[in-house]
Amino acid sequence: MTRKIISLILALAIAAGCCVPAFALKSNLFDSLKNRFSQSQEVLPEKESPDYDGYPFIIVRGMEFAGLTYKKGTPEERNCLGEIKAGKIIGVILKGIASGLIHWDVNYFADGVIDYVNDLMGLMACDKKGNSVYNVTVPSYPLSAANYPELEDIGYDNEEGIIRAACERYGAENVYYYRYDWRLDPFTHAKGINALVRQALSDSGKSKVNLVCCSMGGIETLAYISEYGSSKLNRVIFVSSTFCGTHVTTDVLRGIIEVDPFNLYMYARQNLAKDSRALALLFDGLYKAKVFDAVSRFANNWFVPKLKDRVYDEFLSPVFGTMPSVWALVLPEGYKEAVKYMFGGKEKEYADFIALTKRYQDLAASRAGILKKAEKSGTSVCVIASYNCACIPVYPGGGGNGDNTLESDRILGGAAVAKLGSTLGESYVPANPAHLSPDRVVDLSCALFPESTWAICGSPHVACSYGTDMSDFLFWAVDYSGRLTVNSSEKYPQFMKSSYNQELSKW
Repeated sequence: MTRKIISLILALAIAAGCCVPAFALKSNLFDSLKNRFSQSQEVLPEKESPDYDGYPFIIVRGMEFAGLTYKKGTPEERNCLGEIKAGKIIGVILKGIASGLIHWDVNYFADGVIDYVNDLMGLMACDKKGNSVYNVTVPSYPLSAANYPELEDIGYDNEEGIIRAACERYGAENVYYYRYDWRLDPFTHAKGINALVRQALSDSGKSKVNLVCCSMGGIETLAYISEYGSSKLNRVIFVSSTFCGTHVTTDVLRGIIEVDPFNLYMYARQNLAKDSRALALLFDGLYKAKVFDAVSRFANNWFVPKLKDRVYDEFLSPVFGTMPSVWALVLPEGYKEAVKYMFGGKEKEYADFIALTKRYQDLAASRAGILKKAEKSGTSVCVIASYNCACIPVYPGGGGNGDNTLESDRILGGAAVAKLGSTLGESYVPANPAHLSPDRVVDLSCALFPESTWAICGSPHVACSYGTDMSDFLFWAVDYSGRLTVNSSEKYPQFMKSSYNQELSKW
């Protein structure tokens, strides 16, 4: 009976992490903010004057499942991400668990779950050349936000909140929104960003723009700078961004799936018990009782080995395995192993796609030089990211320390970051003590831009929701005149803490 209970707990854990390469369907932890700010008593200031004299503002958004539409304008039109209903998910999982336990065969559980996630996400698949298998489109905005009335009713969280605040602050005629099919080639999106930059300069008569790139937008922006340079960028700000790749794509494409008990516990506690003290105490008790250890051992020694080949062959490989964007995030040290794992014995069949991946590796190898050159030529390059939030606990990279979606060492530009729940140690000596966080968890001395990188403890992925301290901080960074560093304002030091509602405080 104990083993069956452990099986049930594990099944739920694995089901929650089965979409790891897609960054686990980026969850919005702040839905409550929408109602809060739709009736907000705090209204952001209008633009400074009708003759606003700043640079045009461009935002390159991150991964967005909701933006992918199948057969737009036809009777078959639907979102590529199938409708997510809690009841349906629970039903599929419980049915699979029951079937698996009755037959004592994990494949019975896998049958229903794999079919369900393929129905949910199968329309996102790319072919062997990295092109969309299906007729998929994404809304685009080649002109300023003033030309698109629908943007007036955009949301309050994350990128939408940034756009809303930017339109109020600068005027919609000075705001531009790059929305794109995030699955596809970053170098194709580099052309799209370049077109939008040129449009903004033509409209405004300015010589440069300010560009904010969020999450997946980081690799697209890096591709843009590599192709077109940075002469048209006054300031570029990477927010929770992928410009330095990710461990999750690197590990998953190498077939490395491993459940860590502490990371599983922290992920459950931070995501499932964030609003419940009782549930948090329950998870604490289960961790102390070694239940999470038992679940992890069972997963790593039995469940994952039996399921992994099926999950890859029937879902991960055909849906995500040939998405250019996913491969653009692979770290150089894991690239050869990833190619061997995903395409071993099929190199000729996938020759065109492998050639694409090599180009992304060239981009990864040169990213430091590309961005340092941009900074040297006068572009202000800044990084805003967070730490001390759990990542999906089914891969080892990053030690579980992230922003609930991506790993902190990567989104902070190559910083040294301790494993979740630990520190770098009292004996750790940073190259520059000024860049060591007060809790000794993050050392920014080794980051690409130690003088212009901010690390926020507890802030969620992208954050910057409308009307929050995080939003104010972002726009302070955008508007700052001159060279922006972590010493530019006493109000915004390099290391800060964030509350659930994105309220910032000093250490």
